[in-house]
Amino acid sequence: MRNRMFRLSPMAFPSFAVVLLTSPVWVQGEVAPAAETLNGRTMGTTWSATWHGSRGNTDEVPVSVVADELQRLLERVDGMMSTWRDDSEISRFNSARSTDWFPVSHDTMRVMRRALEIADESGGAFDVTVSPLVDLWGFGADGQRQIPAEEQVAEAIRRVGWQKLEVRSDPPSVRKSEPEVTVNLSALAKGYAVDLLGIYLDSIAVAGYLVEVGGETRVQGNRADGSPWRIGIEEPVAGQRRVRQVLAVGGDTRSIATSGDYRNRRNVGGRMLSHTIDPRTGHPVAHNLAAVTVVAADCMTADALATTLMVLGPENGLAHARRHGVAALLLTRTGTTIHEQATDEFLALSGDGGGGLWGTWVPVLGLVVLAVCGLSAGVLLNGRGLVGSCGGLALMCDRREDPLCAACGVRGEDANAEGDEMAFEPSHSGTAE
Repeated sequence: MRNRMFRLSPMAFPSFAVVLLTSPVWVQGEVAPAAETLNGRTMGTTWSATWHGSRGNTDEVPVSVVADELQRLLERVDGMMSTWRDDSEISRFNSARSTDWFPVSHDTMRVMRRALEIADESGGAFDVTVSPLVDLWGFGADGQRQIPAEEQVAEAIRRVGWQKLEVRSDPPSVRKSEPEVTVNLSALAKGYAVDLLGIYLDSIAVAGYLVEVGGETRVQGNRADGSPWRIGIEEPVAGQRRVRQVLAVGGDTRSIATSGDYRNRRNVGGRMLSHTIDPRTGHPVAHNLAAVTVVAADCMTADALATTLMVLGPENGLAHARRHGVAALLLTRTGTTIHEQATDEFLALSGDGGGGLWGTWVPVLGLVVLAVCGLSAGVLLNGRGLVGSCGGLALMCDRREDPLCAACGVRGEDANAEGDEMAFEPSHSGTAE
């Protein structure tokens, strides 16, 4: 695999309601030499793109051309939707005191329109005008660090409300019914950027690709060796990076986004508060939903729906996902125990491309077989197990914190990391609700 670092200028694009702390983790395996990879930083987080081959008789586009176009698309989204740039479309709209139609790009119009659709479907659980509440509870760039009074919450709620926004497509423009209303598209913008990267790679007819920005992921086709792309879902445990489940997805275009708040809860006024603010109540959520993973056709929708379900909580979130046919996995926390619930659409992934349970256990069982074979070879050759013969299994632990390769007596920290075939790439990103 040819890997090229491709750094963009730093472009801050923070989370303002929920930080995506339990993002999908790309499980990297052996990729055929024909695969190309670019990676760098954008929107205050990381991004990467891996692709290979071409469909039909289409000539492959030079990597330098692809790199330039991917950079242009990422900068385009940042220039339109970043709230940390005074010259972005959204910042200029937020600063405007007029309630007249404000001209925007087709991209911003499309993202705003989708935001209002999801807000309507969720009964306001998803709301891109929630910034005043996020700042009030200490999670914004200028937020305070103390519990606000109820009068302050009520005042902030007065400046929140997706119903105060309108969008039109011809000409593309948006308007607000009250001058003080502001918009933050963080819960959709990274996903939209991922979609643009994927659409470009589709346009040049690559055979398969995986693109991600801050963990929001879109895949099409299969890996260069013909196997499905493998996306790891983290165990929602603070201070650890352990894969709970692996989704193997290939063939049709799919997007995966995960939202959670288990890692960066904040102590405000002596209380541990969730980063997830419910715009309907004005308060941080208090339920036990630790993380949500959503699979959808486009990444912008997956990104926004993951945030929506985190606001709704385990019962209402699951009901909402089922009602709207969303492929979703919800992980709830009871003490130190994690429980999972999934919609039928998510469970169906197990029969499509090797995802779900098959995607989790088949690779693990395969590694166990390799470990046993290595152990047998070690006994025959030296009377002991071969260190690292598990191919990196020593680096993973089960839910009891025991190394998965305990059969060969090698502690995780003693395993040969150079031979690890599965590297779990950490990624952090922000979403907003």
